[in-house]
Amino acid sequence: MLFVVMLGGKHPRARIEVHDVVFAVADTLQATYPQLRDAWFGSPKGVHIDSWMAVDGVDGWKVELSHLAPHGDAPRLYFINLGGYEANSFGEAHHYLLVVAHHKQEAMRKGKQQMLSHWSQSHTDAVLDIDDCLPIDLVDGRYIHLVQAAHRPIVQRNDYLVLP
Repeated sequence: MLFVVMLGGKHPRARIEVHDVVFAVADTLQATYPQLRDAWFGSPKGVHIDSWMAVDGVDGWKVELSHLAPHGDAPRLYFINLGGYEANSFGEAHHYLLVVAHHKQEAMRKGKQQMLSHWSQSHTDAVLDIDDCLPIDLVDGRYIHLVQAAHRPIVQRNDYLVLP
């Protein structure tokens, strides 16, 4: 199972809690903990999960794992970080989504179609090809393949889970 996890914690040079998104592969969320700890850039003490998604598939494309790289023209899974500002709210707001596309420009177009209408000055902060973000050494060299097939809906949870 592919997991998309929002980690939070402290960093020695930051005044407030910082966050990052990590992609991991395991049978359960708990089994991703070693991968999550290895990927965290901040202080190890108090690192925690703020939210997570278990991804079986996206928009009619089932996620499968393989030791072989996908073909160059195969559809790919992209993580998009949308950012914008809300009236009467300090700081930047974010919305995260997964899209299937053949290239980054197509992924950005799909992401921009989902910009939140109540944001002012909305922008696309980052588009990341998940294949390039998975820690290959921790998932035994497995690549993400997308197959047009039925899949379970994405499970999404906001939790506060301190990593052991």
